[in-house]
Amino acid sequence: MTKSNKRDTCHPLFKKLGILPLPSQYIFSLLLIVVTNKNLFSLNSQIHSIYTRHSENLHLPQTGLTMVQKGVAYSGCKIYNHLPVHIKNTSNNIPLFKKLIKRLLSKYVFYSIDEYYQQKFDD
Repeated sequence: MTKSNKRDTCHPLFKKLGILPLPSQYIFSLLLIVVTNKNLFSLNSQIHSIYTRHSENLHLPQTGLTMVQKGVAYSGCKIYNHLPVHIKNTSNNIPLFKKLIKRLLSKYVFYSIDEYYQQKFDD
């Protein structure tokens, strides 16, 4: 299809073809779940009245249980909080949010969730 060597890295091929690898698809799905159900989550500004730079992030429940931390609600909030601010600001407009998320995930092509967290996004 792309006439590439079987030993070539797939990273540029995913970008060229506009295909999201499985971890990127997982991130996309979690973000859509969080944004479509945003009313079920609390913002940090709703938990305390002190204005901080993270006051518009979703509040992560305090837990030490790995099972809870790997759940959809916790990991979805954590992934959402790592997004650039300009994308978080579009979360009320679902079609635009989806478009921006797909563009972001296609640009960086993440092979793991850890790779997503290590990425420093330009705001």
